[in-house]
Order: sequence, then structure tokens, then C-alpha cells
Amino acid sequence: MEGSIFLFCTWFLWIFTTFFMDKRNQKRTEYSMYLLLAIILSELNWEWQHVRFSILLLVVLVISFFYTSRLHWKKSMYCIVSSFFAMLAYITYELMAIIDPIWVFIPGVWLKASILFILVILLHRNIVCQILILSIGSMMGEIVLSFILRSYQMNYSIGSMPFFDSFMLGMLGMISLSYLKKTLARWEQYVFMLEKERQKNL
Repeated sequence: MEGSIFLFCTWFLWIFTTFFMDKRNQKRTEYSMYLLLAIILSELNWEWQHVRFSILLLVVLVISFFYTSRLHWKKSMYCIVSSFFAMLAYITYELMAIIDPIWVFIPGVWLKASILFILVILLHRNIVCQILILSIGSMMGEIVLSFILRSYQMNYSIGSMPFFDSFMLGMLGMISLSYLKKTLARWEQYVFMLEKERQKNL
């Protein structure tokens, strides 16, 4: 069912931010609010000049550009350039899937999410910048792809539920990787302290 992966990932992240995230984190309420807003807006669409837009896509894109503009100008420029490469990768994948679908050997949602996930983590290490690059790159790619296909008289809905399925899979993968790195770093520090205490007692 289209959209089921998006809803599962969004609810999972909302439950995590609401009940399991550190209460001292001031961003916890903000994250929970954004996730609930995403669920509410996911079914809303707007049509203009026979082009169907997802309201959620436009809202997320505006929020992503807003947060990018608040970064240091060097980091902001790097995110924009990285988003451009992510956009090109997204468009290339979608066009190749249309022109020669036989090479898509696993479900498209998972393959697209995997490609974007690998590309974004290679472009930046910071989780916030990774999310911004994924959001801007994939959503701008979706918009540009729509106009490319429209020039060939092909109708394409901007921000369909399969798009958000792959988008949320990529985001969930990046967040999971970030928490895994933090957990391993804490364990490494804990083991180091234990080893240090053991050497003192010898």
C-alpha cells in the first residue's frame, strides 16, 4: 500500500521523539510537532496549471530552505551545492527507471532510498545537514522531474506517497546511523574509563 512506509516511519519517529528522546533536549517538542504536521498534511494536494503538488512537499521544502539559511554561510553554501548533486542523482535515477526499468532489480522505493542515503552520508557528516540535503535535493529533484516529464506530455504528481515512502526510509536510515554512532562513541568512552580504572588498581 502506497504511503504505508511513510506513515510507519513518521509514527515511529514521533513516538521516539515524544516518549524516548532526552527530555533535556529543547528540540524534542519541535521535532514532534513537525512529525505530526507531516502526518496531517500528507494527504493534502493542490493543483495549479494541471500540475498536482503535495502540500507537504512544499511545506517541508520551505522549512528546509529556512533552516539552511540559518547556518553559517560556508556550511549553507555547501548544503546547497550538495543538494544540487542529490537532485541530479534523484532525477537520473527516476529517468533511468522510466527509460530502462529492467535494471531496477529491487523495489524502487527501497533502491531509491538506498542510493540517496549513501550519497548524502558521503556528502556530509552532520545529521542536520544530511537531513537538509536529502530534503532539498530529493524535493527539488521531484519538481524538476515533473517539468521534464510534462515537456513530453507525461502527467506526474509532485510529491506522491511513493516519493514520501523513499524519503522517510532515507531519513530514518540517517537518523538511525547517527544514533548508532553516538551509542558506539559512548560505549567506547565507557570501556576506556573502565580500562583506565583497572590500570589504576593494578
